[in-house]
Amino acid sequence: MSQATLRLIEELAANAWPAEIVQVVDGWRLRFNWGTTRRANSVWPNEAGGAWTLDDKLAVVEDFYARRQAPARFQMCPAAQPTELDERLAGRGYRLDAPTLVQTANLAAVLSTTESRRAWSVEMADSLSDTWFDTYRQVEQIEAKDIAGQWGILQRIRPATGYALATVDGQAAAVGLGVLERGWVGVFCMGTRTEFQRRGAAKAVLNALAAWGQAQGATQMYLQVMAKNQAAIALYEGVGFATTYQYHYREQTGL
Repeated sequence: MSQATLRLIEELAANAWPAEIVQVVDGWRLRFNWGTTRRANSVWPNEAGGAWTLDDKLAVVEDFYARRQAPARFQMCPAAQPTELDERLAGRGYRLDAPTLVQTANLAAVLSTTESRRAWSVEMADSLSDTWFDTYRQVEQIEAKDIAGQWGILQRIRPATGYALATVDGQAAAVGLGVLERGWVGVFCMGTRTEFQRRGAAKAVLNALAAWGQAQGATQMYLQVMAKNQAAIALYEGVGFATTYQYHYREQTGL
């Protein structure tokens, strides 16, 4: 994958999961949203403004998060600027956390490998509903203190959204979210209730998201999956996704 495409996917993914507070510091985006989501509570360091020294920018970052009683955290990928940032953070005692794979696929390939889903009915909606969110909350076991933060992120998404809800016999079973921008469908919030797992619900959701994206002119898909989640990785690779790069977090310690 070219550096330009990698940088594009990072930008699309940042747009698809918007924090409540975003402060731009010489190209970096400092994001804060309360709650447990790492992406919305981390620095997106993929642009180099060039006006400030690295030490000065790090001081601003650490102050930004300290004033919100949170550890400073960076989302680190091969596009991070400057190139020595990861090494510098490690030297400052930032721990490596949550290695994550970024996978991409040709949309048509995903559509063709997920087309037969038997009993599953998947409803697509362009806006967030209580039923979709309740299912997502149950699947992700979102704590009460984090519900408002997660709901807020979903409400702030500005690119086109497709909320997929799979049901069987009238029961909500699985969810997924597609975010469409510049010919790409980002896949987020995939989850299946325990009693419906390994029955094809996730593939039915992926099929619906791919069909939705194709109808709007998209040709490519991307997603982010934790490196330790082998079951999810096997699912995605089985329908045409392949890992194109990885990212991890660097989190401040000793607070």
